[in-house]
Amino acid sequence: MQLDILTAFSDNYIYLLRAGTAVAVVDPGQAQPVLDALESSGGPLDLILITHGHLDHTAGCDELVQRTGCRVVGPPSIVGAGHGVADGDRVSFADTQLAVLAVPGHTPESLAFTCTDADAALVGDTVFSGGCGRIQPGAAGRMWSSLMRLRELPGDPLICGGHDYTVDNLEFAAYLQPDYAPVAERLASEKAQRDAGASAQPSRLSVERETNPFLRCDDPALARAIGKPGLAPVEVFAEIRRMKDRW
Repeated sequence: MQLDILTAFSDNYIYLLRAGTAVAVVDPGQAQPVLDALESSGGPLDLILITHGHLDHTAGCDELVQRTGCRVVGPPSIVGAGHGVADGDRVSFADTQLAVLAVPGHTPESLAFTCTDADAALVGDTVFSGGCGRIQPGAAGRMWSSLMRLRELPGDPLICGGHDYTVDNLEFAAYLQPDYAPVAERLASEKAQRDAGASAQPSRLSVERETNPFLRCDDPALARAIGKPGLAPVEVFAEIRRMKDRW
């Protein structure tokens, strides 16, 4: 299975999954990039996957459905009960199935889709390269649990987030821990890639485990770095998320 990346707006990513002539699209905030990709490949659009209901991830859905007749799958509150999926469900696409994980925190209904054939986890705005999405008031515990669930995914899948804030996220991570070599090295590498015009997305889960501070809130070194030794991991997460919101 082939995974392609399209861009939308200023920093959104739309993901295409291709299996033979079948095509699925994840979070089409705009229809035109998808239509252009379909025209160039000649394949039909069979499936839209929605991770959450923010318009920059869903605004292209109606036009794509009208133009292609494809089905839409996602949170029931967004796509309706007939096409809604929940934690533990599986979505059939071509000759494979995508697993559905509930990952609330960014929104109450946020989902992730894992696809073994593409070696990818399509996580919407729950995890970004080097960072995570903003959270709803009072949702720090839910978001931390969701991040830990994604951190424990088997293997080393590609983490396919919905936006590219990589350099800013890693600069924040370096601010938190100026002497933490893995972040410094990744930040230098990502800046070089950006200067060369290459995309920073998606990254591997192993890279995120090592360098994404929001996945490392149970590391005592991070708690000490922010002057909160002994703080519970969820409280470390809430603190650095507040710091990032003001960054």
